[in-house]
Amino acid sequence: MVTIINYKKILFSSIVVLLFLAAACKKDNSSADYSSLPVVEAYLMPNKIVEVKVSLQKALVDTNAYGVPISGLTISISDGTTTKVLTEDKTGHYVLNDLSFVKSKGLYSLSFIYNDLPVTASTVVPGKPSDVVTSADTVVIPKMTFGSTATAFVPVFIGWNNSGAYNHIVVFRYLESFKSIISNRFNSDTSTSVEVNAVKTSSFELTARTFKYYGNYKVIVTRVNQEYLDMLNNTSKSSQNLTNAPTNVTNGLGIFTAMQSDTLSKNLLVKAEE
Repeated sequence: MVTIINYKKILFSSIVVLLFLAAACKKDNSSADYSSLPVVEAYLMPNKIVEVKVSLQKALVDTNAYGVPISGLTISISDGTTTKVLTEDKTGHYVLNDLSFVKSKGLYSLSFIYNDLPVTASTVVPGKPSDVVTSADTVVIPKMTFGSTATAFVPVFIGWNNSGAYNHIVVFRYLESFKSIISNRFNSDTSTSVEVNAVKTSSFELTARTFKYYGNYKVIVTRVNQEYLDMLNNTSKSSQNLTNAPTNVTNGLGIFTAMQSDTLSKNLLVKAEE
């Protein structure tokens, strides 16, 4: 199983900017002062410690990834029966070192006071994906030779059980230390791992253009909640259309959500046609 710190960075890197981009904006038809609200970032997973980051919104001209951390908060998390207080282990970073507290399909709520306002959020831990399979262990990229007809690409499918039509994200985590690029043409993206929004489907078809690098990939299927997809799919990044990113935090911004993952038992090899 891939450690959470590795694939978590892949999954969440695409939404970090969204949490802070619209720092100076107000939502339409609202009198709320969004520039004074705290930004929450928390992702609950069973058998993992609870981690909550709380920051001030960053200015649009600020090049840092995060706003200034907010320290000294008393943050509580409840499963409806038991309420526990998190510990601030470093500035603006709060933890609950209890691996058994977050359970599958449990309802969890977060709360703290900031600027005399109650900041709250809630989420449900989705069930774990199951029966992750692949139609082949190898993806063969056809050779592109000038003046000849390329070999037809044989699609590879990743599938999983999704009888409940839940939302899923599929991550292909690149495992090689030496990067072997498939094609230099039109490839300015140095990102080696691939993330796919599979939404409510139960399979995903890999194409010849899915990957940019040859090598082995760990395949991770993650079941996510709608609030995560709302954040991931938010397109209001343009300076010509500045609005606050979606949030499920009352009297705050950011995201408080939960997810579960399963990993394909074998690595997926992407290689050139021989």
